Amino acid sequence: MSDNKNNSISILIAEDSKTQVEILRHLLENAGYSVRIAYNGLEALKEIEKKQPDLVLTDVIMPEMNGYELCRNLKAHSETRNIPVILVTQLFDLQDVLSGLECGADNFIIKPYEKECLLDRIRIILSEKDHYIDEPSQSGVPVFFSGKVHNINSNRQKILNILLSTYEIAITKNNELNEAKDRIALVNDQLSDANYELIRINEDLKNEISERKRVELSLSQANKKISLLSSITRHDMKNTMMALLSYNELAMMDYPEKTFKEYLERESLLLSRLSAQIEFTRLYEELGVKGAVWVQIGHMVQEQIRTFTQVTVSIGPEVDKYEVFVDPLIEKVFYNLFDNALRHGEKVTKIYINSNETEDYLELSIADDGAGVADEDKEKVFRRGYGKNTGLGLFLVREILSITGISIIENGKHGNGACFVLTVPHTNFRKLS
Repeated sequence: MSDNKNNSISILIAEDSKTQVEILRHLLENAGYSVRIAYNGLEALKEIEKKQPDLVLTDVIMPEMNGYELCRNLKAHSETRNIPVILVTQLFDLQDVLSGLECGADNFIIKPYEKECLLDRIRIILSEKDHYIDEPSQSGVPVFFSGKVHNINSNRQKILNILLSTYEIAITKNNELNEAKDRIALVNDQLSDANYELIRINEDLKNEISERKRVELSLSQANKKISLLSSITRHDMKNTMMALLSYNELAMMDYPEKTFKEYLERESLLLSRLSAQIEFTRLYEELGVKGAVWVQIGHMVQEQIRTFTQVTVSIGPEVDKYEVFVDPLIEKVFYNLFDNALRHGEKVTKIYINSNETEDYLELSIADDGAGVADEDKEKVFRRGYGKNTGLGLFLVREILSITGISIIENGKHGNGACFVLTVPHTNFRKLS
């Protein structure tokens, strides 16, 4: 609503932007002031010649005559010297202040301005107008700044007003900078949190991709092994069956009192081998079918210990802290290693399981206090068919472990017990927190 007390007060706006003109006109007229318009300094002088306003509100940067020149022209003539001039500028530094003092301006307003700030500044200038209207100006006080001499003609009241206005603007800008700094700090914290979350998600994705690749590799290896199984099984079972049929034919042809019993014993041996081959086929067929999983070694070994009550199994303190990425048949690995120790270790009473982590791999050792393995047999024990029984146990152990890139060797000292060492790649184990 307009203020009736201001209806008699005339304000001249000198501004080349029609948008800014309409904003100022609307603001001032709503406050009750009488408003006139000029679009540059020369037009403003012509309007002032027609009728002097109570206050001039001028932009600094205008065509034909800028705000500083307009103010200097008004302050240079006794007829217009006492018209208050407020400079409106988007820039504000010490050079602006000196230029304003040099041309005799009464105050500054910085764009963009707050509505109440502009109206308060106008009210203050108009209320103080009579206090220094007859005060003489300083006669050209020289001020040297940035390689140039500025002659300050403003009186003390105007200098004080501009300096206070400058201080107020500086405080406002400083507060705005502090608020902006706080907002930037907040945004920076949010960005930091977002970045951390993105890094975590990226790591999870990398781990998931890596694990998926390992599973795919395991499945690919399993398919190769199944193909190998089919080939080996067909060949061996065919040969066994041919031999069995031959002995059976001889048994029927020969006289019972001569070699019939011997033929039947050989048939029985071949049938046992055939049964073992079929069982091997069943076990081998399961390799890699279900895909590799993470298994806690300590927990899995504890489950196996229940089956071998006739021997004492000692687990190292660090073993429980590891999970290993293996084929689900890992239980068969430790079962066969324990069973192998009891079958061939000659009075084994203790089995020791320990771990040793390096930068590149994890070693899991399964040692016993039995007879051990002769040096010439350390690699042979992993061959299919080698050994006193079926010769499939340690062969299967190595096959199961190889699905996920885990190697196994025997490096115990003959006479002091066997020691099987599993080497797990860095990507295939993790330590529990």
